[in-house]
Amino acid sequence: MKTIKSLLVVGLLFLLPITAVNAQLPEVTKQMPQFEAVSINNADTKVLAQLPGIGEKKAQAIVDYRQENGDFENLSDLSNVKGIGKKLLEKLEGKISL
Repeated sequence: MKTIKSLLVVGLLFLLPITAVNAQLPEVTKQMPQFEAVSINNADTKVLAQLPGIGEKKAQAIVDYRQENGDFENLSDLSNVKGIGKKLLEKLEGKISL
């Protein structure tokens, strides 16, 4: 009987940390920042340069392309900008918008 009680106590001790972590999860997720996609039709070079794989030169190329050709009509049009290919577009998926 003592063995069963000991096992139950030990089992409960293992569950306490898990329960404590689960109790904190909603609080942690509230603190996580929410990111909005960057508009390739409106963002300036400073904002565009922060996107993964873009940098200052490609950001300037995006703005230059936009000034010369007007707004992008779809996200794949971004591949018309020198230095932006299929792989980079995949990396930017979910991070850019029109």
